[in-house]
Amino acid sequence: MSNTAFASRSTLPSTARPSRRLALIAAAGAFAVAFSGLAVLPAQAAMNTTTVAVPAGSKVTTDLGTIPADAASVQVMFDTTAAARTDIKVLVGPENTQRYYFTAPTGDGPARTYTVPVTSKSDGTLTVASATANVTVDMTIVGYTAKTVPAPTPAPAPTPTPTPTPTPAQPTAGTPTATNTGVPAGTSLKVVNGDINVTTPGTVLNGLDVRGLIKISAANVTIKNSIIRGRTMNGPGALINNLGGYSNLVITDTELFPTVASPDANGIYGYNFTATRLNIHNVIDGIHVTGSNVLIQKSWIHDNMHYLNDPNQGGSPSHDDSIQVQIGNNVTVTGNRLTDSHSAAVQITQDRGVVSNFSFTDNFANNGACTVNIAEKAYGPLKGTIIKDNKFGRDTKVANCAVIAKTTTIIDFQRNYYTDNTTVVIKKG
Repeated sequence: MSNTAFASRSTLPSTARPSRRLALIAAAGAFAVAFSGLAVLPAQAAMNTTTVAVPAGSKVTTDLGTIPADAASVQVMFDTTAAARTDIKVLVGPENTQRYYFTAPTGDGPARTYTVPVTSKSDGTLTVASATANVTVDMTIVGYTAKTVPAPTPAPAPTPTPTPTPTPAQPTAGTPTATNTGVPAGTSLKVVNGDINVTTPGTVLNGLDVRGLIKISAANVTIKNSIIRGRTMNGPGALINNLGGYSNLVITDTELFPTVASPDANGIYGYNFTATRLNIHNVIDGIHVTGSNVLIQKSWIHDNMHYLNDPNQGGSPSHDDSIQVQIGNNVTVTGNRLTDSHSAAVQITQDRGVVSNFSFTDNFANNGACTVNIAEKAYGPLKGTIIKDNKFGRDTKVANCAVIAKTTTIIDFQRNYYTDNTTVVIKKG
């Protein structure tokens, strides 16, 4: 079997629900053609929607409906209406060969589209579970990828003059989504089974599909155009580990998505790194900052894993954050999209020491109890804190709580608005 896989920024973005589902299905189909090379089902097939009503704390198994005979995978759009915010788990087939997780907000939620494999172990059924609220889930097949049929071996031909390998298209500008974060479309990936421990300074990991964890043990390492899937973990850890703080780690155009869902799986641990155009999802903490000199930019951190009984929290619910900062100077978060966490999009804890010169600018952030939570704890007020030019959603557990901090932490706080253009006011912690 070939050890080369082909990846693209395939997880479709969460999109606001139009007034009619037909428009949403048409948009999803067009997106599939443009970015994933998928076939679009005829309009009548695309309208074949399966609806299930899932009670709180329960699961329902249903037949997905007609699947094209030549499909290797199908794109399934999930559309939710929930009585309250709840975590959704989707299991594929009788053996649960693939699992998907996302959070459904109260009321009509955004549509989400996932690639569901069609294999000998999948019988066309999906099991949908809801953690804490009654929810109705509409599932619509909006596209599929056909099975590859080997072509006949062609007659030998003269060897052509080699042409330069084309550079993958650069991401488009704008709000971080599946189309401009993660692995650029058309990038060929080499599968690497097992963990990687980088010990040579200046190493470049490019175009890899890593079925394990990456540990940084040298300076000036670059990871780009890759997907990090992790493995089964026996305790809390990260897909990329720079807890040693080796300098000048650069991570660019990379997706972090654990194949094995776990309360132990996190995205990045460490410091002295720059993260650009990353797509991090289905982990507990997206990025865990444990030191200084960190730049996180133009990235999408979303769909955090959340467990009602998390063994790492003594059996209480997970404390999942998009970004958690425990200690460090010169930490910059700019131009990102941070959604779907249950604790906070940004949680500054000062658990390990002083946090200073923290900058949060030009981001879209939503969810959490409070979206940005600044705690002083034993180390006192933060110094040099900047929060400017951000847009915040209103889907927080605490009403009107985009930012919470003690008044003793002085913040340069300007031009921060909710999505309804209301000015954000810091809640007193």
